[in-house]
Amino acid sequence: MRITATKIELNHISQPTVFKSKWVMVDPDTWLSNGYVSISPQGIIQDCGVVNKQSLQTTDLGEGILMPCLINAHTHLELSALKDRIPMNMGFATWVDQLINERIVLGPKVLISAAHEACQYLWKTGTCAVGEISSLNLTQDLVIQSGLGGVWFLEFLGNNFIDTPPNCRSFSDTLYLSVAGHAPHTTSPKILRALKQKSSGQPFSIHVAESDDEMTFITQSRGEWADFLEDRNVDYSDWGLPAKSPVQHLNNTGILNDKTLVVHLLHANDTDMTILHNLQCSVCICPRSNYNLHNCLPDCERMIQKGLNVCLGTDSLASVNSLSLWDEMTYLWNQCSGLSPKMILSMATTSGAKALGLSHRLGRLSVGFRACLIFVPMNPKTSDEASQQLVAGDFRKDDMIIFTDVTSGIN
Repeated sequence: MRITATKIELNHISQPTVFKSKWVMVDPDTWLSNGYVSISPQGIIQDCGVVNKQSLQTTDLGEGILMPCLINAHTHLELSALKDRIPMNMGFATWVDQLINERIVLGPKVLISAAHEACQYLWKTGTCAVGEISSLNLTQDLVIQSGLGGVWFLEFLGNNFIDTPPNCRSFSDTLYLSVAGHAPHTTSPKILRALKQKSSGQPFSIHVAESDDEMTFITQSRGEWADFLEDRNVDYSDWGLPAKSPVQHLNNTGILNDKTLVVHLLHANDTDMTILHNLQCSVCICPRSNYNLHNCLPDCERMIQKGLNVCLGTDSLASVNSLSLWDEMTYLWNQCSGLSPKMILSMATTSGAKALGLSHRLGRLSVGFRACLIFVPMNPKTSDEASQQLVAGDFRKDDMIIFTDVTSGIN
């Protein structure tokens, strides 16, 4: 076992090892005072409980919290090189147009290099799994080599497949390869249905109800986004528009079910949320990106009241200044007074695992789960105090220790 200031690589242990801590967060609703986690040489959690005896193989981490690594359910790692390159106050269509142009100017080599650095950053900030959206097919190997879990989605838009969709499959017990439709305002119902069928039961992602331009286009079949598509010779005459809302349009398309991850959902009424709840869809919100691009936040409190599984994503560095889920949680905590710290922690752990089809392997410290853990040094008196300090960011991020059973994700 090699130990540095920021990581413990568990794949170097030759026998079961026990780590104990003042607090163990099994999941955001289950806390153990003076708890321990026992890990096998294969990097799997063997046991988790309250310390009642000493062990020669025990490593006492001391005052702090031992908790699951975080799950970033929506990223665009191949846009990482675009950080600070695109103004976010000129309208969504203009932002998208400039993003496309900047991507071309930078070229694949620069995009891949920045995405590689982003993978390293995710591990170093305690994220062990992602919902990565790749529209240029540049990041699959990077995600695989990084050791990150989650889902790598190859994204499609328009009326025709430019590339043949890949075989969707489980790459490992914590990483799936799948497909995504970009959005109802950019992708034809025919393509969306074909992609959903191609996903073969793997998670399927789609951006939904993200902007005012999208809402006007979907509900009126005109506006700035219609002009944007027409300028690019995208024929939307057979898309079944106008519709009552993006969610109801997708419901009519037939792609919503318990494997569908709906991203953003800035504009949704009770009918939309009821549809998503009844079909057991998950929702990923990206608050910082939403506010930066649209000066608006999703009604996540209402979503949770309606019983939706709501998780967190950062979106890309083209629209936020970091891929840190700690930053995302702190921002949400400051903006949504109706959300408890434990609910926000759930959005970054258990809910993200469920949305990405990984609730049997990640997001909790349970027997049989991957040993992907974070130790956060702090000295709270209660689990409620601990939860609030975590989401408020009241600790030094550099003092965290990341436990992982992979080596390639952190250098």
